[in-house]
Amino acid sequence: MSEKELPIRLITPHDGVDAFRYALTSMIRDQRFSRELAWRMFLRDTQAMFRQSFLGYVWLVLPALANSLVWVFLSGTDVVSISSGQTPYPVFVFVGTLLWTAFNGSVVASLSIVDEARGTLAKVNFPQECLVLVAFGKSLLNTLATALCAIPFFLMYPVAFHWQMLLFPVGVLATMLAGTAFGLMMVPISAMFSDLSRAIHLGLRFGFFLTPVIFPLPESGLGRTIMFWNPVTYLVVTSRAWLLGGETVLLPGFLCVTLLSLSMVCVGVMFLKVALPHIIERLGSG
Repeated sequence: MSEKELPIRLITPHDGVDAFRYALTSMIRDQRFSRELAWRMFLRDTQAMFRQSFLGYVWLVLPALANSLVWVFLSGTDVVSISSGQTPYPVFVFVGTLLWTAFNGSVVASLSIVDEARGTLAKVNFPQECLVLVAFGKSLLNTLATALCAIPFFLMYPVAFHWQMLLFPVGVLATMLAGTAFGLMMVPISAMFSDLSRAIHLGLRFGFFLTPVIFPLPESGLGRTIMFWNPVTYLVVTSRAWLLGGETVLLPGFLCVTLLSLSMVCVGVMFLKVALPHIIERLGSG
């Protein structure tokens, strides 16, 4: 194809309902190409991420493993005393950390999609929704790599098998979906103002202690009330109960949060496609 025959696309912001109509139409039209491009971008970014690192792919599992071992050490030396019921505490805290890693990683990956593609967004014409698929794929890879470390824990601290264990992958995916939804809703603003992104990273640190990750859900008191206002609580408690048992399964809350997250992801992708022309215009003029 000669240079004159190459299609030229002028990216201009759409207004009102027309912007959302165009976003929905392009998503449906480019869905197959988006999946293929997302897979190629995922492989490229993953290889580039660890190629220049001395430890390489060890960094996929090291943060979650180190965080779990710290709390296991503190509990084992009686520095802190946390009761996990009949479930061995090392297994309890690792599964909780795995679920938090799934949520936290999804939020961070979604927030960074514009920054990571900053160099190509204003120069290359491609379906931008594939950036969301790439971010979800990266988070899924980190979660699966962390889950492999659960094997030694289950070998050292056997857990009785029950059929609800088969639902645990559903819980992990629902937790990742919630993180992706939250991150996507913040992307249009965080791409313009880095202060929001920094505030979210700081909030995630506090959110770790406001979610029953390293301790069971309190039976009563202000802590229980606060944690019930945290949507991630329903995902972590229910998913961990499916795998380990011994906790209350908060199924109604789990289903509500999951359905809400799915709706927010769809809306978030739409808003992202509508906002990207404005973001690209600002990046190009900056």
